[in-house]
Amino acid sequence: MSAAAALLDRLGRPGDVRLGSTRPESVRRLPTGLAALDHALGGGLPRGRITELAGPPSAGRTGLACAIAANATHAGETIAWIDPEDALEPEAAAAAGVLLALTLWVRPRSVADALRAAEIVLGAGGFGLVVLDAGVERVRGGVWPRLARAAERTRSMLLVVAPRRAAGTFAALGLELGARRARWSGGAGRLTLLEGIDARVTVVRSRVGRPGQALVLRQACA
Repeated sequence: MSAAAALLDRLGRPGDVRLGSTRPESVRRLPTGLAALDHALGGGLPRGRITELAGPPSAGRTGLACAIAANATHAGETIAWIDPEDALEPEAAAAAGVLLALTLWVRPRSVADALRAAEIVLGAGGFGLVVLDAGVERVRGGVWPRLARAAERTRSMLLVVAPRRAAGTFAALGLELGARRARWSGGAGRLTLLEGIDARVTVVRSRVGRPGQALVLRQACA
């Protein structure tokens, strides 16, 4: 990392620092609806910023993103879900609580088209949450400054869902999902049912709070 990049990383991106002011800008939040996560993040995900949600396959990335999207739509937010791999199942999203009437579902043909779509959607404004499901391909680095500026300009929250984090200093928040553990009900002589999934989430990067926190999110099975 260059000295200039390291300095920007310590100070924050434009919008975090104002000349002539000793008080940092108050960061508005988009609640996730998950009490433990909102508490760890100081109220939710930072609006006008990039948040990365990373984890290996089957770690629960899409499930957590759907829970966040569901809470946003139930709060009256219009959201966009950019899905280059056509992986989102509307029925499953609706079952998770996402209000499809408030959801713009964009299915680009490639990750490159998805990045361009994200920039256009962010620039249009009016979206409280934009989910960019980057899939399994690595997102190229040069697009992050433009996405960060577009999110800041319109105060939209960009949630990037991918196997690994790639935005570097342009992400205000980085969350990583670890191992999942199934919870079963029942016992000897009783029917055994899957009650839910426990997923470990670590705040690995935060410019708007305290990094290094780890928590377990408990999700019920529908």
